[in-house]
Amino acid sequence: MAVRNLIYNAYRDYSSRRSALLVDPVFHGQGIPKGHRDSILLIPGFGSGDWTFNTMARWLEQIGYRTHLSGINLNVGCPQRKVERMLSRLEAISTDAGGRIVIIGHSLGGLVARALARQRPDLVRHVIAIGSPLRDGWQAVTLEVRPALFAIHSFFQKFIETPEHCGTERCTCDFSKEAGGGLLPPTVRFTSIYSRHDGIVDWRFATAANGDSYEVDGLHTDLVVNVEVYRILSNVLAGYPREIVKLRSMAAAAADIKNGKTPAAQPKAPSKRRLTPVRMTSS
Repeated sequence: MAVRNLIYNAYRDYSSRRSALLVDPVFHGQGIPKGHRDSILLIPGFGSGDWTFNTMARWLEQIGYRTHLSGINLNVGCPQRKVERMLSRLEAISTDAGGRIVIIGHSLGGLVARALARQRPDLVRHVIAIGSPLRDGWQAVTLEVRPALFAIHSFFQKFIETPEHCGTERCTCDFSKEAGGGLLPPTVRFTSIYSRHDGIVDWRFATAANGDSYEVDGLHTDLVVNVEVYRILSNVLAGYPREIVKLRSMAAAAADIKNGKTPAAQPKAPSKRRLTPVRMTSS
């Protein structure tokens, strides 16, 4: 029941958030800093694909950035192999851009982005993780949905060639270590955007240990169409320090209240029915 409620609330909240975003001045580039054609690679989360970034990619292009999709149609299977395959794409984008690029990853995509930056810090200058479980593997996934997500992962393992023990606590690949948490080189800036109402990722595991963290309101799936996220992204991508980003976000929120705008209604949280814990590490 908890998972069913989460799916229903996620669909309703996504539709509401996206509708609000499309009519917001932020989406049309009003009152936010513009880009200078810097290149950004977008990496989707677990069980999703590049299509989840259609709205964000369109917006980033409108405000002055060049966007590149990951080529992932369905993000399932071994993440380490995705990292290995994406290294050549990262090199090509960086060469075309003439320098280091930005990577934005949603959920699991944030871990893939961090892994790419750790392996090639010479090609990446900034990683932005949105709703990502940044440490402690599967323990960062809320207890209510952890068994269901692991079941999906196990199901696809039967149809996609994956290494032995992939996605379990016995996995020893580099990405398994990455999922446990890791620091980026000091030359790579790291930003995390998270929500306490995420519903899938426990927000306590989504804050940056060696970077800046920004809290927004919303569910896990709607973070890619959340106007608060877009406002923060516009300021972070412009290179503003954390204090300025916070001040600009607070000023915008105050202006919204003054103009009678209110955030999209927050759906009720899933049932707190106790489930048996599953001890695993992410892959």
